Parts: sequence; structure tokens; C-alpha cells
Amino acid sequence: MPAGNRRAEVVLLLVSVVVALLLAESAVRFFGPDGGAGGYAPLRTGRRERQPINALGYRDLDRAQPKPAGVRRLVCLGDSFTWGVGILFDDAWPQRVERALSRTRGERWEAVNLAEPGMNAVQQASRLESEGLGYGPDVAVMAWVLNDSEDEEAAAARRAADWAEEERREPAAADALLDRSALVRLVRTRVHATLENRRRTLGYRSMYAESYAGWAAARRALSAMGGMCRANGVPLVVVIFPLFANRLDAGYPFADLHAKVAQAAGEAGAKVVDLLPHYRTVDWRLLVVDGAADEHPNEIAHRIAAQAIVRAVEQVVPRSPASAPARR
Repeated sequence: MPAGNRRAEVVLLLVSVVVALLLAESAVRFFGPDGGAGGYAPLRTGRRERQPINALGYRDLDRAQPKPAGVRRLVCLGDSFTWGVGILFDDAWPQRVERALSRTRGERWEAVNLAEPGMNAVQQASRLESEGLGYGPDVAVMAWVLNDSEDEEAAAARRAADWAEEERREPAAADALLDRSALVRLVRTRVHATLENRRRTLGYRSMYAESYAGWAAARRALSAMGGMCRANGVPLVVVIFPLFANRLDAGYPFADLHAKVAQAAGEAGAKVVDLLPHYRTVDWRLLVVDGAADEHPNEIAHRIAAQAIVRAVEQVVPRSPASAPARR
């Protein structure tokens, strides 16, 4: 083949590649994802998500001790999922359960929220013993999130490593220039998300290895909570939340870990509610506060959880003789 023809073919190939890249860039800019929450408009709560804070530092109203006559109570234990990070106070599942039980049972219910972001199972068991039982609960509800089996030392080391990694990230000038391209940003985001999901999946699975000290401590904590509740005549409900930044259908990667927690909680004498089936038909992006930027459950997810928790409480707490029939 003459050299002139080869050069013409190379030029034509390069032009075709450039045109294809320009078309792809235009398509991504026009049709591409914007990183949002898949149709759910996140609520910008600002500092309102910190309110109310009671005299003890919990995101709750002040609750009287001992329990006033005629009041029924559930003590809520958990981490940021129960605190209600990113949503308004009245939208979090404890307040939703309080209103629903008061309305449907004709009884005055209070949800005493003792949750705190970052708590693990061992800390929640300690809080039930040191504070929770003093409120005279009719039921204790523990909201389990999969990092509840992480021990404190490992959690502190992980947070320090994440902080150090953020500090090291200094974008180069070339990277800043390339990031002006929507196509480059899309490819980088997808690659980063894939690698990060693999890392997170392996990390969570390691927290449930039989040899992992945190999981052994978490099982002991569940057993201790069950024993405390039995000794005080208080039913225990353990509610297992999924990790929402994952597919919630048959491709959810942690269903077997839910089963492990359910078995341990059941052996401790708890009523177990696995919330994963309740979210199966919902796109996870509609259930989080702000897409990948904040994967805490939003008010839609809290509402679904509250409905399941109310049904569980109904099954383990008898109605007061004087309570009104349930309203349909």
C-alpha cells in the first residue's frame, strides 16, 4: 500500500476517534447522570438536623424519670441511622413509631432515643444497662447497622486512615484540566466507585469473620441485652438495616451477614426484623439523603422502617386493657 494511503487512513482514524470522543462528551453533558439521588430531591436540613437536643445531649425531647403513669415507652438504641442524620427530627423512625403507636393503640407512647452516631453493639448494650432501663421501657428496640460489629480500636484506625488519605489528595494541574471533561469525570467516578465498593464489601465482610474480635464482642453484647431485657420483663426487638449504597434486590452483597445477625439476635431472645425485604422493590437512590454524598436513610426509608417496627412492637407488647381499638 502506498505511504500516502497509509497516512490518509491514520489521519481518518484519528479524526474518527476525536469525533467519537466529542460526541461522547456531548452526550454525557446532555444526558449523563448528575450525581443526584435518582429522582428524590434531598432536603437541606442544615443545622435543623441537630435539633432538638435534650439536656442529656440526645436528639430527643426531655423524658421524665420515673416513667409517668399512663405512659408506655420504647427505648431506641442505635447509631446515626437511629439518630436521624440528614433528616428532620419528626421524620426519624423513633418519632414515627411514637406517633403511630399512640394513634393506633389509643395509648400514650414515648420513644426515648438514646442513639448516638458511631456507636457499636457493645456501646449500645452498655447504654441500655446504664440508662435505658431507667426509663421503664415497655419494649427496647435496637437498630442494627452492619458496622455495629466493628470494634472501637479498628474504627478509630479506619477513621484516621481515611482522614490521612483525604489530606494526601492534592489534585495535579493535569488532573484539574482533565476534570473539566464530563466524559473523563464519568469514567473516573465509575472506576472509583467500583474499586471503593469492592473495598467496602471486603471490609464489611471481614467484620463478620468468626475470628474477628468485634463480631465476638457484638454477639456477647446481644446476649447481654437479651438477658437484661428478660430480667426486667422487657421485650427486645432487633431491627437490621441494610446498607443503602448497594442494590437492594437479589444482588445485595450482604444478605448472608443479615442472616448471621438475625441468628445471633434470635438466640439472645430478640424479636428480629430484617428490613431488607421491605426495601427490595425500591431503588436505593430514592432511600438515601443525598445520593453517594450522604448514604444515610432519608425520610422515605425511615417511614418504611417505622411501619415494620410498629408491626413488631404490636406482636410483642400486649395492649393496655383500657386502650382503644386500632384505627383503620
